[in-house]
Amino acid sequence: MRVWSFNKAIWGIALIGLSYSTWAQQPTQKEKLEQRKTQLQDEIEVANGILKKTQKDKELTLNQVRALDKKVRARQELIRTVQAQISNSDREIRRLKNEMARLDGEIKTLKEKYAGMLREAQKRGTPSSALAFVFASDDLQQALKRLYFLRQYSGFRQTQVEEIKALQEIKAQAILALEAEQGRKRQLLGQEVAQKQELVAEKSQQEAAVAKLKKKESQIATEIKKKRSEMQKLEQQIQRIIQDELRRQREAARKQAEAQNPGSTTQAGSSPESFALTPEGAALAKDFAANKGKLPWPVERGIITQNFGENPVPGTSGVTIKNPGVDIGTPSKSQVRAVFQGEVSTVVRIPGANRVVLIRHGNYFTVYSNLEDVFVKTGDKVSTKEAIGRVAADPETGESTLHFELWMDTNNQDPKPWLGR
Repeated sequence: MRVWSFNKAIWGIALIGLSYSTWAQQPTQKEKLEQRKTQLQDEIEVANGILKKTQKDKELTLNQVRALDKKVRARQELIRTVQAQISNSDREIRRLKNEMARLDGEIKTLKEKYAGMLREAQKRGTPSSALAFVFASDDLQQALKRLYFLRQYSGFRQTQVEEIKALQEIKAQAILALEAEQGRKRQLLGQEVAQKQELVAEKSQQEAAVAKLKKKESQIATEIKKKRSEMQKLEQQIQRIIQDELRRQREAARKQAEAQNPGSTTQAGSSPESFALTPEGAALAKDFAANKGKLPWPVERGIITQNFGENPVPGTSGVTIKNPGVDIGTPSKSQVRAVFQGEVSTVVRIPGANRVVLIRHGNYFTVYSNLEDVFVKTGDKVSTKEAIGRVAADPETGESTLHFELWMDTNNQDPKPWLGR
């Protein structure tokens, strides 16, 4: 029983040691919060870079206001993340304090038992008294039993000393862990205060920017009308390109089926919107679909300034604009990369969208618009994260925005749920 108790104490030291470095080694929740905080800080930094670039132009742009809006929302989430970290830290501090109280109780109990054993030993007197106790036995068997008892008693006392030392070591580790966690909490509280101060200033900038935009609502309406027209043309042209690709793929699948089964009259999909895939294309599409939520971003650093679907236009009364993809604000001259392996279906220049690259992944397509330089050509095979071009910068405002779309057959999808972070 005592051996088990001592082993338990030794294990306790190891567990407290692990607890001391929990957030650095295997802190599932803490690690996720820390990663998200880093991502949000990077989004805010990217937004600051966009704003710094565009503020060189005296005219306030919609993208500036969108970047400000994104920055405010990222700051709000950052504050919530820090607050969640503080809550985690509070729970860890409470746990460590409870552990220390439990250890204090166990140490006290062991010390009391050890003190009682010392008192018993004092009653028995000196070592010579112990020998007398052995020699006073009636026979050899009793003498051996008494000798065994004395040895066991001495070993038991030594075990108690070791248990006390082990528990004291556990307590020392718990104190270190508690001090580290309390220091971390102080840092987080300081971060929370600083972030809230930043948020107040950013909200003030945002309100001023929206008020400024409202003064030129008619100009914005003209810009939105032009943008809607560009978006429609882009969407129509992409649909035509995809339909052409569907026909080409149907024909390739039909020829492959005929080669494998001469004389076969199998039709590889008669509907203009059905996608007959070769076995290789089907495997690629399956892999692409399996990576939903894990695809890399088409740029290394960026923030979504316009979401998929209807987006409210800042500075207007209920005006919205439909986005067939997402707009990603990114640092100037950023490289654009393929989000998954595939084949370049087309590279085309479209008015209002600069150069556009369309990559096929089975019956899925990804579209990269507003490229200045393009590093690939039609028919090229590309790998995941391979650089395919560079984002163009607006010559008037200096803004760099990638327009990214994702299609399944001839239906465009919201790219955001597909992208990891």
